[in-house]
Amino acid sequence: MSSRTIAPIDLDTGELISDGSAYVRTRAQDAGYIRHLDGRSHDFTFTDMDNIKRVISAIDEKHCGYLLYLQCFISYDGVLTRPTHDKEPMNKRDIQDAVGLQKTAFYEFFGSMITNGIIFEKDGKFYVNDAYHFKGNTSNTSTIKSFTTKVRELYSARNAKKLGFIYKLLPYIHFETNTVCANPSESDIGKITQLSKKDIADITGVSEKTVYSYLRSMKLGDEFVFAEIRRGNTRYYKINPFIFYRKRGRPDATLREMFRLGFGN
Repeated sequence: MSSRTIAPIDLDTGELISDGSAYVRTRAQDAGYIRHLDGRSHDFTFTDMDNIKRVISAIDEKHCGYLLYLQCFISYDGVLTRPTHDKEPMNKRDIQDAVGLQKTAFYEFFGSMITNGIIFEKDGKFYVNDAYHFKGNTSNTSTIKSFTTKVRELYSARNAKKLGFIYKLLPYIHFETNTVCANPSESDIGKITQLSKKDIADITGVSEKTVYSYLRSMKLGDEFVFAEIRRGNTRYYKINPFIFYRKRGRPDATLREMFRLGFGN
């Protein structure tokens, strides 16, 4: 009987494992693995743009930032789950570890979530109220997708205020263009009312100087979170559709250039 060599296979990726530290992939497996990663990178949750206005008015700006990050861990039934393959429900300590807060700061945040009905406990599990954030299919057109991988990369407990600033702008993102505007459901592109720095300052409750600092400094790798569009003496802003997006499917890759050229270019 001739001897055979048997190589183990990674069941998640279809890769052949040649030894304890290296993988061998065929070209087809390589393409499949890219699709596998691409699918993960386009996992998203929905935010109800109308309903979160109540959240914004009720909680602190940095708490909005923590919540924007925490909704990345919602399962399809609304349970907050650990970022593991088995998707075990988070306990309170898991939630604290996820947002990266010390005890006092965490209990202030978590207490606010419970008091305002944004997070609730049922049968020993913690849920995010699906009136605000959810995962799955929807026919509601007043929603915006947050791509979970990108939001997780943006987050740190230290920059929660910046994410809170973004959270406050989510109700103002136009369906077709991702422009920050006063009428995000306007179907006639020519009638979009773009928001200026002053308008954004009024909405978010920070100074115009802080608005501009946030808009021009927030980056994810080599991409800006916001793009500034100049039209004569007018300036207005778009949010990166590879992080937040309203339309079905995925944004056209040609849009990426706008967020790589540099803010204001």
